[in-house]
Amino acid sequence: MPDTTATTPAVRLKSAVRARSLASEGVALSMGATAVVVRGSRADTVWRALEPALRAGFHRSELLGRFPEAGRPFLAGILDQLEEHRFLRDLEPEPASLTEAERAAYPHLESVTHRPYAALAALRTSVVRVRSSCPLLEARVRRALARAGFGEVHADTGPVPEAPVLLTARLSPSGDAVGAEVHADTGPVPEAPVPLTARPSLPGDAANAGSEHVVAAGDGLWLTGPRDRPGTPDLSGRLRAWFAGREESGPDRPEPDAEALGVTRSLVAAQLTLALVAQVARGVSAPGSAPVPGPGPEFMVTTDELVSEPHTLLVADPLDPRGTRPLPRTAPEEFAPAEPLEVPDRLDAVTHLWDRVFGPVGEPAPGDLSQLPVGLARSGRLAGYGLTTALARENALVNALNAVVWDTHETTGPADGGTDPETLGTTDGTTTTGSATGGWGHRADGVDLRAGHGSTTVPAREDDRHEAVWAGAGAGSGGPDAGRSPSGSASTPGLGIGLTQAAAIGAAVGDLVLRAPDTRWKDVDPPSPSPTARRLWAALTLRFGVSAELTLQELDGTGVWRARVTSEGRPLSTGAAPDPVTCVETALLQAVARVRLAEEAPDAVLPPFATGAPGLARWALDTGAVRVGAPGGADSWRALGVHSAVAAWT
Repeated sequence: MPDTTATTPAVRLKSAVRARSLASEGVALSMGATAVVVRGSRADTVWRALEPALRAGFHRSELLGRFPEAGRPFLAGILDQLEEHRFLRDLEPEPASLTEAERAAYPHLESVTHRPYAALAALRTSVVRVRSSCPLLEARVRRALARAGFGEVHADTGPVPEAPVLLTARLSPSGDAVGAEVHADTGPVPEAPVPLTARPSLPGDAANAGSEHVVAAGDGLWLTGPRDRPGTPDLSGRLRAWFAGREESGPDRPEPDAEALGVTRSLVAAQLTLALVAQVARGVSAPGSAPVPGPGPEFMVTTDELVSEPHTLLVADPLDPRGTRPLPRTAPEEFAPAEPLEVPDRLDAVTHLWDRVFGPVGEPAPGDLSQLPVGLARSGRLAGYGLTTALARENALVNALNAVVWDTHETTGPADGGTDPETLGTTDGTTTTGSATGGWGHRADGVDLRAGHGSTTVPAREDDRHEAVWAGAGAGSGGPDAGRSPSGSASTPGLGIGLTQAAAIGAAVGDLVLRAPDTRWKDVDPPSPSPTARRLWAALTLRFGVSAELTLQELDGTGVWRARVTSEGRPLSTGAAPDPVTCVETALLQAVARVRLAEEAPDAVLPPFATGAPGLARWALDTGAVRVGAPGGADSWRALGVHSAVAAWT
């Protein structure tokens, strides 16, 4: 075995790690909210023999070498688990003594970095310069920073920040002029957004120079962060826009008294200090490291009632169909139909999209809706359907996202790549006219989240201010027939989004195909119905008593079919697919869902067309009849787990 002790640093178990025997099941190891179980009938015995060496410090190769050969795989598994859950830290030289502030800061630093003593040294040499217009907030911030172990905390004599900024703090490794500013304002929490920013430049982490840490307050909320990464220079502007577009809680919200505000300021000061301490620890642990993974920066959100919770701030520009560029290359196997078990995993990966503070949409959930004969779900007022509940939740999520992600270019017509407000279908067969929204600015449950980008607010009903309306902002995955001209012009590109790239491409191609003029569609005889089609037809006609008619057409011999289901001349559904059997199933599925929702949730909104047949992506790839690209802003949405595509005829 090669000697790696010269290149691999010695490590030790963190002091906060605790062990608890689970008898014959094994031993449970925990540190704070993180826990891991080492399983095995002899795990407890092995751990008791191993723990002293782990706490004293060890080299992995040496420890494995001293262990019996038959048990080395078991020991290696334990060490892997400890490393994976960050239960190990470097074996550093310990300082001769620690100040009271350093002793208080050490447990926190040990939990967030593998070099806690190096982080203490970095804090000891760091200087924070505070600039504020609020003496009360400034005093609390300076006191919290000093208690955390920052070497020097000074008041900056420069001009105070302009409103609505409360306080800024600049962090530097030494007493130079590159510091931290803090701005504050007296009085109750302002109704206007009041950001508080801190821009750190840390030892060994020059890339963080000019980054922001922000605290914003307004309408009873205080936002402090980022907690997990350096902020970007535009973070204050994003938060200002978020507050500007947020619905106020109303005039009846009581203002906090002076004593309550004092407690809130102390809490916010502590949260800001922890964010700066974490930034120092990151600079020591991994200077110049890659960007932090995850959908966005994490903030502590505190109410006037002193309820604090972490929430992920989602920052993404609206998708611009006019700024099309090439899509990332997709392997052909990615176009295969997804396994049913993959759908819950996809949803679990994007729970941030329905975060109750920053999320653009409501949680897609079945609620009280029946799940037979088809699965149903809602995200706000937007509905979704599928053969299973999981598929219905995914469809509802995509439908709701379609109402908020697209930049609709309200000043342009379809020929310019924009999307116009359209007459939209509801589940009871009637129509409602929706206002086009400007992308990210409006949450799909009726809450306006961001100003700008030419957006307009969708009015919420008086009896439910958190219901959504379908906003005609692109069709993908069942989106509306946005931008279709009365004559059925196909000049407007097809738009699509999905939780996979193949789903987004299929949705965009389906949207494009259904824009083709009626003159290009030729009637064909329906195929022999599949078992799924038979079941759906029976549910529609026998169970629900609908007098339905199904028509099937092919698009100019291209191998794409369109199926329509009507009842007494009233359209129930329209679907497209690259084979007639799937096309019929797609249309019948939506028709059954629409009828079922009309009974159980008549206020729910379904898009008028079912465009998301997965096979359309493969058809586009195989035939080359369609050119597919990524809209402007696709990268930022892809980072949030939402894929998008724009399709046009070649």
